[in-house]
Amino acid sequence: MPVTVVTMSLPTYDLTAPPDAEAVGAALDDVICKNFGQDGEREIAIRSVSLIDHPTHTHDSLGEVIRATGTDRYDPERKGPLHEAYDRYGVELHVVPCVVSATSLSSAMCDGRTFYGTTESVMAEAVSDFYVGPPVDRDGVPLRIDLLTIYDLAHLEGIPIPFHGEEKAPLSACRFRHPDRRSEAVLGLIKVL
Repeated sequence: MPVTVVTMSLPTYDLTAPPDAEAVGAALDDVICKNFGQDGEREIAIRSVSLIDHPTHTHDSLGEVIRATGTDRYDPERKGPLHEAYDRYGVELHVVPCVVSATSLSSAMCDGRTFYGTTESVMAEAVSDFYVGPPVDRDGVPLRIDLLTIYDLAHLEGIPIPFHGEEKAPLSACRFRHPDRRSEAVLGLIKVL
């Protein structure tokens, strides 16, 4: 199945100040619905990526890696920010499991809050988390979402993590159901310029 690649421009989405998570999130939600919800409701998983974590890549070059390998975790020597907590469980990806239609995007993972207020937007929470989370959870700089990978949730297997509490399925910590066919899990990429 061909991978859908979408480019969208959000010139006001920068990190000079806390981003307008609700406006950016709504725009991202809309693009996801328009491009991945045409066939009625379906289950997808969304992985947000910042190019800050991939300094040798552009939107296009990282997109090509993801299309070829199914993942942005292309370097086995490179460790993620919380690898010591998750690697022992076999976690390959952290995603937001969602249900998408042509008009709505929802996730049981989202509680309707951002660090700036309340929202019904799945991606507003992600934008907010990327800005506020890295300084707290990895002593890093705020991140901008530059690339979204949209996965077919049926190709991922959720992994229960003890310290996540009573998380209900579908789960955010995942591995590929078919490790030898990771690229088949990718439905699309959204480049956020």
